[in-house]
Amino acid sequence: MREILTVKGRTLGGAADEWVYWTGEDNIAVNLVPAGETTPVSRNAVGGGTLLDIPPIVDAIGVEARSITIGLDHISEAAGGPLDMVFGNNVRVARVEMHRAFLDPATWNLVSTPTLMFAGRVDGASIDDAAAGGEGALSLDCISSAIDLTKTNPAMESDEQQKRRDGDRFRRYGDTAGQIQTWWGQHKEAEAEKATTKTGTRSGGH
Repeated sequence: MREILTVKGRTLGGAADEWVYWTGEDNIAVNLVPAGETTPVSRNAVGGGTLLDIPPIVDAIGVEARSITIGLDHISEAAGGPLDMVFGNNVRVARVEMHRAFLDPATWNLVSTPTLMFAGRVDGASIDDAAAGGEGALSLDCISSAIDLTKTNPAMESDEQQKRRDGDRFRRYGDTAGQIQTWWGQHKEAEAEKATTKTGTRSGGH
């Protein structure tokens, strides 16, 4: 079993870019099905210790936003490596996917298309420069796509906001609608006369 990490961010110049690492030894080309899609795409995954620590990923029912922290190589400064990805590019809120691949132990070939285990975005990154004799770390904090369901719409339900949609005036009477008395199932004049009669009767009783 191997894990494959994909991070879709941008270069410092603003161009879209992606970085793919896996827990295998060699670099490979692998077909993966991206989150929300059905057709596999080919990605080139860099191995050799680039992806070091994968926490247990819980596959649970529900819309709760889940967080994971991924451990990456913090030593190599090679272009395209984890350090270069984090500090030489822009991965702020970059989209993240984690796939799980199963290999045939006899041939070390993929048994089937890797399974998507996690989809979300980068929530932060940090590097721990260890003291002499210690162990450092490069961590990538990620939060699942369920966090997008917690976003609120800052737009107000108003005529001014609605007019921005190609002049839509659906809410033109929104500010005054509550002040208008509506007569349901009867004529306004008849109801008004009834109300006047009741008022007069009460007045006469006193």
